[in-house]
Amino acid sequence: MPSGIYDIHCHLNDSAYAEMEITSSEIVKEANRVGVALINNIGFDIKSSKVAIIQAEKNKNVFAVVGIHPNEAHLFTEEAYEFLEDLAHADKVVGIGEIGLDYNRSTKYIKQQKESFIHQIKIAQQLNLPIMLHIRDINGSTNAYDDALEILKKQKVTSGVVHSFEGTWEIAQKFIKQGISISLNGEVTKVAEIQRIAKNISLNYLMVESDAPYSAPIPFDKRINHCKYLPLTVQKIAEIRGTTSGEIAAATRDNAQELFRIKNKLILE
Repeated sequence: MPSGIYDIHCHLNDSAYAEMEITSSEIVKEANRVGVALINNIGFDIKSSKVAIIQAEKNKNVFAVVGIHPNEAHLFTEEAYEFLEDLAHADKVVGIGEIGLDYNRSTKYIKQQKESFIHQIKIAQQLNLPIMLHIRDINGSTNAYDDALEILKKQKVTSGVVHSFEGTWEIAQKFIKQGISISLNGEVTKVAEIQRIAKNISLNYLMVESDAPYSAPIPFDKRINHCKYLPLTVQKIAEIRGTTSGEIAAATRDNAQELFRIKNKLILE
């Protein structure tokens, strides 16, 4: 098993774990045991962002990323973004996210999604924090990706990461050209186009994530995902690239540590 893996995106704060009566500390301990050494705990609204911080403070080498998910954007007022900015000052917050555009679930609130995206980019820029992007499109369309890229260019964003990337290799290259990294999850064990991205992408722009409790890799697909399954994703990427799991773990970890600037925040044994 590879060691020193950085899971850049999971949801320890998801209700699925609470329903299973599994604590964040138990999830982290199990992940550590199989080589997942660093974890980003991601918020998707104000409440989950607060919980993400609390859980990060309870667990060493777990960090929080706070933000309002595009599908939640129409539910929040200006006061919410002010509160989010206050949350982002917490010591273990290392990014703003997950933010972006999601046309897959609904195109009813595109205007609100774009406004929320821009607002949170500006918070990230003001606080010198990287952004964690969530971008989903309708099957066969590239509108969400195109609109997101247009916003990134207009706001002069030249670093960040698209989590759980689901687009084509051609679209991935456009984000890379903008300076945005690509994060892959368990879908790389199943989807040919994601495997194509894994094969062709420069290691300098690659990160990995569990996206737990979602997107479990084979053979755990269609089940609740856990951070402890991330080594399977790393192993698959290594297999596709004809290299070792250790090389993939080290490269993706180094990329993430640089983006989220956490080297000085690590708690060493």
